Amino acid sequence: MKLSRPFLLTALFTLAISSWMLIQAQDVDEITCDAESLATQRDTLIDQLATLDYEADPDAALAEMFALGAAYQQTAITCGYTPDESQVNLMIEQTLLFADMVTIIAAQAVGTDVDTVLIELEAITGDPFNGQLLYGGIENALDGNPLTCYSCHENAEIAPITEGTWTRFDEIRSQDAALEGYDSTRYFVESILEPNAYLVPGYSAGIMPQFYSQRLDIQQLADIIAYLNSQDQLLE
Repeated sequence: MKLSRPFLLTALFTLAISSWMLIQAQDVDEITCDAESLATQRDTLIDQLATLDYEADPDAALAEMFALGAAYQQTAITCGYTPDESQVNLMIEQTLLFADMVTIIAAQAVGTDVDTVLIELEAITGDPFNGQLLYGGIENALDGNPLTCYSCHENAEIAPITEGTWTRFDEIRSQDAALEGYDSTRYFVESILEPNAYLVPGYSAGIMPQFYSQRLDIQQLADIIAYLNSQDQLLE
């Protein structure tokens, strides 16, 4: 699998920042960016660094040093700093020392937990135009390759056609007892991440690819959902 450099920069940078946020020495929600607060945070981190005991427990000291460095970087990024290309390249090199591309992609993929994904989507605004590009295979998915949604959903003999997708849910699918309590977003998310959980009458299991949960990040999924929610054409 050959991935483009822009994809590598985006994926690895995102993974690096996500990993640092998990181990940072302070909560990102507590970071404030005025001069006085930044000076206080700097002094606090310096004090923590000075207490490290490299002789008594070198492994713990190095782990804490790494966490403190991550905290400094997270503060800078939260307060508006954008790493330049050389710094991003360094993060790429560091990340690739410890994770292969499969691991990197998996770390960013939405996974199959529909309830968790729905909670994450509440904080995301989907872009229906980008969703259309992803759906049509014009914009690449998380793994750097195009999706094949439209090639199947343009032929009703293979899969339900794209046009009127939201309308069919609203007027037909939502009346199915198996989908009681579903709104269109839950229905579309489940259809993408767990396509065999509910089968549209007349279609068989296994037609829809089973691995899109590992090929989309949360923003890409939000974009596709926004696009599908825009398919409100009248039914024939």
